[in-house]
Amino acid sequence: MMAEIALSTVVGALLWLDRVYAFQLLVSRPVVIGPVLGALMGNLPAGLAVGAALELLWLNAPPVGAYLPKDESFCAAAVTPAAVLGAAYLPVASAAGLALFVGLPLSLVGRQLDTHLRKLNQDLVPSGVEDIERTVGQAMAKALGRSLLYGLAALAISSALLCTAVVLLAQRLPAQAATALSFLPMASVAIGLAGLVARDLPRPGKAGLFILGAVFLLVLTWIR
Repeated sequence: MMAEIALSTVVGALLWLDRVYAFQLLVSRPVVIGPVLGALMGNLPAGLAVGAALELLWLNAPPVGAYLPKDESFCAAAVTPAAVLGAAYLPVASAAGLALFVGLPLSLVGRQLDTHLRKLNQDLVPSGVEDIERTVGQAMAKALGRSLLYGLAALAISSALLCTAVVLLAQRLPAQAATALSFLPMASVAIGLAGLVARDLPRPGKAGLFILGAVFLLVLTWIR
C-alpha cells in the first residue's frame, strides 16, 4: 500500500499543477483527481465520493478578481488516499466522510502554498534583460519545477499526516459515528448546490456553521 500512496502523491501533485502552473486542461478538478487517485489505489468508489463532494462544495467560489478560493484540488489529492485507507476499516461512504471531515482544512494549506509560490515567482524575470525570450523561457521552467517540488513536498507531508489520522480514527470509530459521517459526502454536495443557487461567496462564518452542523449530525446520530 505504501507504493500506491507514493504513486498517488506524485500523480496528485502533477494534476494539481494544472490548477495554475501548467496544462490548464481542467484535470486539477476534484471530480477528476478523486476518481483517478481512487482508481490508482484500487478503490474507485471512494475516489468518486471524495471528488464529487469537493467539486460541488466550492462550486460557487471561482477565482474571480483578487479573490483566491480554497484549494479544493490540493484537498482532493490529500483526502482521496486517506479515504481509500479508511475504507479498509469502514464502509466507503463513512471512510470518505471521515477523510473529508478531518482533511477539509488542507484546502487552506493548498491556498497558502499557492500564495507563497505566486510571491516567489514574481521576481523570476528581472528588469532590463536583453534576451527577453530566453529569460522568460528559463523563468517559466524554473517556476514549473519549483511549483512541482513544493507541491510534491506539501502533498506528501499532508497526505502522510491525514492518512495516519484517518486510519487511527477509523479503527476506533463507534458505529454511530461512522453512520453519521457516511452522510457527509452527500451533505457537501447539497451545500455546494445550495450555495450555487444562492450565488453567494462562502464566508468564514458559514464554514463555522458547516462544521457545527456536521458535529450536530454526528451527536444526533450517536444518541439515536
